[in-house]
This record gives sequence, C-alpha cells and structure tokens, in this order.
Amino acid sequence: MRNKTYILFVCKDNALWSQMAEAIVKLYRDEEISAFSAGIRPAAKLDPSALELSKRLGYDAMHLHTTKSVRDVPDFHYDFVITLGTPEYILDVAADKRLEWRLGDLDTADEVQLLRLRDKLLNRVLNLVISVAV
Repeated sequence: MRNKTYILFVCKDNALWSQMAEAIVKLYRDEEISAFSAGIRPAAKLDPSALELSKRLGYDAMHLHTTKSVRDVPDFHYDFVITLGTPEYILDVAADKRLEWRLGDLDTADEVQLLRLRDKLLNRVLNLVISVAV
C-alpha cells in the first residue's frame, strides 16, 4: 500500500492553472501528497501571472517550475487526474478518479478576476486535499 496520494493536474498549456494547482498542493500538503502538472500542448514557458499569483499565496518556488507534456510526467497509476479548463479528457493516464474542473475564462480576465479564479482553484484544491485520507 502506498503511503502518499498522487495527483496529476492537466490543462491545455501547463503555463498557469495546472502549475498553480501543483503549487498549492506543494505549499499545503507536500508531505502527504505528490502533485504533478502537465499540458495537452505545453507552452514554451510559464505565464508570468503564475509567478505573481503563487507568490501572493506564499509559494516562492514557481520560478523553478517548467512546462511539460503529459508524456513528461511520471508514468504510474495516479489517485486523481484533474483536468482544468481543457476539453480533452486524459484517458491514456492511469488513474483511480478523473475530475474536470472549469474555472472560467482566462482570456478576458483582469487582475481582480485572475485573483478570483486563483481563489476558486485554491478552494477546490484545498477541499480535495483535506478529503484525501493518507
């Protein structure tokens, strides 16, 4: 029996929301949960908003994150695969549970709306990690 829970967060480009979800887990439950993030079509680099939004949460390691494809994360059986705002449903990744979280439209979001979307993600991730019994 594994003593950690494994979660993979996936978004379209792995530049913002999946990276933020991974950072939230690392910030609050890194001892009990291994979180990974990936993209369907990874961007060349992180969205600059990821650095600022994570720093405001108290996570100062976002500058160490890099974008990656679902083919670049560890290939094992995840407890959860969670897609964030992407219509593609990752079926080729082994997982016990698959969730799809829609956050809202990022393309037209101003700074206040970005903070609200970040807080919506924060609440969803925290509710998930609190419910996970290790």
